[in-house]
Amino acid sequence: MKAPCPAFPARPALACLGALLLSACSLVSGETSRGLRDPDAGSRLRVAAAAEASGQADLALSLYAAAAEAEPRNAELQARFAGALSRAGNAAEAQAVLQRALQANPNDPALINQLGRLQLRNGQAQEALGSFDRLIARRATDAAALDGRGIALDMLGRHPEAQASYRSALAASPAAIGPANNLGLSLLLSGRFDEARSVLEPLARRPGAPPRVATNLAIARAALGDQAAMRELVGERASQADLDALLRELGAQGLAASRS
Repeated sequence: MKAPCPAFPARPALACLGALLLSACSLVSGETSRGLRDPDAGSRLRVAAAAEASGQADLALSLYAAAAEAEPRNAELQARFAGALSRAGNAAEAQAVLQRALQANPNDPALINQLGRLQLRNGQAQEALGSFDRLIARRATDAAALDGRGIALDMLGRHPEAQASYRSALAASPAAIGPANNLGLSLLLSGRFDEARSVLEPLARRPGAPPRVATNLAIARAALGDQAAMRELVGERASQADLDALLRELGAQGLAASRS
C-alpha cells in the first residue's frame, strides 16, 4: 500500500521544498527514503533557504540545525546555520556555532569573516578587529576582510587607520560600493566633510547604489552648509546643533548599521 502524498502550499517560495519531499510519495510502506533522511548538503541548504524565504523562520532554523548537526565539519553548512540564527536574533548562539565550526576548520576564511561581521553587529569591535587581522595575515588583499577591519577601527575611534584599510580594500576591489561608502562615512566621522563629499558624490550616481550612500552624502552636504540637505535630514527647523547631534549619534551607535 502506497503512502499518501502530502498536499503542498501553492506558494512559489516552497516549490523546491515540495520537489524534494515528493520523492517520498511513491515509497512502499517500510522503505527508507535517502532523499528525505540523508540528502546532500546542497539539498539541505535549498530546502532551508526555501522555508526561510517563505517566512517560516522556525522551520528554516530546524532544517539548518539538522543539516549542521549531520555534517559538523561542513563549514558552509555551519556558516549558513549561524547566519540564520543571527537573522532570527539569536546572536550569541550564532557566535557559538561559528566558534565551534572554527575549531574544526580553523583557517576557513568564510567562517572567520562571518564571525568578524557578527562581532561588529554585537558591538565587539576589538574582537572583530582580531578576526579580520587573522584573515589579512593569510590573505593580505582580501577586500572583505580589509573592509571589515576598517569598520572595527572606526568603531574604536581610529579613523585614519580605518580610512587606510578602506583604501586598501578599494585597491583590491575597485568597483566595490561597500568600502567606498564606508570610506566616505569614516571621513564624515573624522570631520573631513569635503573629502567625504568627493568620495560619496560619484558613488551615489552609480546604478545600484544603496540608499545609505545618498544619506551619507546628504550628511556631508549638510555639514558643509547646504541648508536643503540639513532640512532633509533633521527637519525644517534644523540647526547646526541638530546636525552635530546626528553625527555624534552616528559615531556612537550607528556605525555597523550604516555599513554594507
